[in-house]
Amino acid sequence: MEKYRRIFAWLCVVVLALSTLPLYVISVYNHPYYDDYGFSADVHKAWKATGSLNEVFRAAMESARDTRQTWQGTYTGTILSNLQPGLFDEGLYWVANMFLITALIICFGFFFCTVFKVFGLERWDRITLSSLALTVIIQFMPDVGEAFYWFNGGVGNVFIYSLLVLAAALGVRLAQTKGPSVLLTIVLAVLMVLLGGGSYGGGLFGLCMAACLLVWLFVKKHGKRWHFVGLTALFAACFVYSMVAPGNAVRAEMINYHTSPVKTVILSMYYGVGQIGQYIRLPIIAVTLVLLPAFYAAARRSPFHFDHPWMVLVLMVCLYCVQLAPPLQSIASIGAGRIVNTYFLSFVVFWFLYVYYLCGWAARHLPVLEQPTPRQAGALLLTALCLLVAGCLSFKRPGDVLYGVQNMSGPSAALSIITGEAAQYDAEMAARETLLNDETQPVIQLSPLTANPAVFMDDLLEPGAVYDVRPSLCEYYGKDAILLEGERDVQ
Repeated sequence: MEKYRRIFAWLCVVVLALSTLPLYVISVYNHPYYDDYGFSADVHKAWKATGSLNEVFRAAMESARDTRQTWQGTYTGTILSNLQPGLFDEGLYWVANMFLITALIICFGFFFCTVFKVFGLERWDRITLSSLALTVIIQFMPDVGEAFYWFNGGVGNVFIYSLLVLAAALGVRLAQTKGPSVLLTIVLAVLMVLLGGGSYGGGLFGLCMAACLLVWLFVKKHGKRWHFVGLTALFAACFVYSMVAPGNAVRAEMINYHTSPVKTVILSMYYGVGQIGQYIRLPIIAVTLVLLPAFYAAARRSPFHFDHPWMVLVLMVCLYCVQLAPPLQSIASIGAGRIVNTYFLSFVVFWFLYVYYLCGWAARHLPVLEQPTPRQAGALLLTALCLLVAGCLSFKRPGDVLYGVQNMSGPSAALSIITGEAAQYDAEMAARETLLNDETQPVIQLSPLTANPAVFMDDLLEPGAVYDVRPSLCEYYGKDAILLEGERDVQ
């Protein structure tokens, strides 16, 4: 049996690798866009003027301080956005995309392996869980463009949640380690500082989870509880520092939306439960069926009691919904694709944690249930495969025209590469950048793109675009004006 589990685990790793490979490959065709220009304009000028990395970092810190005064206090994402690799050369932007994908895989993979090791899953089962969960996350990400292919959007949201699960996994390590654990505590302290200056939804979400953890640690009189008190206090202090930034008030005044705390809580629960229902799809159910025997076997061996499935369910739903409160409070919506991506990430994590808990409850309170026989496990696997195929064939994001596998992240990227769409996009963006970098032309005219891979951001240099990127381009490249094809009047 061990041999088959090992083979299946490696097969799941191969599926993850092959389905993610097109996302890495298509990164080399991508270019900076949207707020990448606006956030790193001053840093780009410093690099062009001096060619000094010291001046680049100094300009990035100054820009982050300015942003804190005029727009928002999320210093982690702001500083990193100022340092997007495309500012040195547009041809290096792929580094940012690959960084975001790799960070997600490493952090979430480490989380699943670490936490479920404590829960009793054996090595090959942990590899299977990590590979399948990551495949679901990446392939069915609500907005893959804003997750990986727009650095400014991805680093302030998906990357922050990657750090959040990394901190959670290291926190589990700290709780299990005997002795002072100085190095681990220092690493966690650095993560607390980064998370405190991350997204507001992620910060509130993380603090609420940390508070729940502290309650449990004190109830159990855990030896490391005061370590976690200090770490949580640091997290909270950094989060408050981010929240009280003057720029937040400026931004709120510009948006001019106000709502009561009670209404915010009600809306968070309403939209949160709706999001959860939307994410329960056939692919994640199929993966769950594959993992059920391993979860059940581990839960039977576990020392945990699993006595409160309803209480745990309510707690998880409330924790999930709390992250919707900041955008609903400030902008009267659950947020754009980059923020919705983070809801999906937390849903997948909570889903597998709760499935494991339910298996533990069943093992303790339904003794008639036995570990499935090899034949039953095979039937379960076949059922899961059928559900997975049906789920992939019926997958469709809101902007997609047809249902089908081509809408999944990896196949979509692969199609763009095979058909030459990605190469055409690359060539047209490179032609734009040649004009933008030409210092002899203070006024230039640019044409809309004729090719745009579905996994990339939409073109904003076209009539009727929801956001005019030209002011940011003018500041970034030092242009007096940028005209769209057919325009005659200077801006």
